[in-house]
Amino acid sequence: MAIDRQLVSEKLKFLDRQLTKIEYMEFDLEDLQSNTDIQDLVTFRLQQSVETCIDIATHIVSALNIPRKETAKDAFLVLGKEGIIDKKLVARMGKAADFRNRVVHGYNDFDFELLFKDYKADVADLRKFGAGMVKYIQKN
Repeated sequence: MAIDRQLVSEKLKFLDRQLTKIEYMEFDLEDLQSNTDIQDLVTFRLQQSVETCIDIATHIVSALNIPRKETAKDAFLVLGKEGIIDKKLVARMGKAADFRNRVVHGYNDFDFELLFKDYKADVADLRKFGAGMVKYIQKN
């Protein structure tokens, strides 16, 4: 199967919009810990962003004509193994997939202090993934 450039492009635009929305939010740790609306917006937008990266990764993996993997983490591992994204980003995207699972499956073990400490780096990782996908699509 060939890469659907239009599909990937639309997903990358959606990713950019979600990440930009997060970046423009103004809140501090106290706001995040006490305001459920902020909690919901940040977690939902991050979840949507990660889900979009997973969609892109699985689409690229399916275009590589190799056996599909079982989990979202596996798709990122394949991209790393194929040299499409670097190994450090593979590990961080795996953690992003874990975060997405906790959100989607309703686990209530969120440490909003940790989320506050890490969310800017997480957004940067998701942007780095998006930039890597743009570069890969342009080359192939």
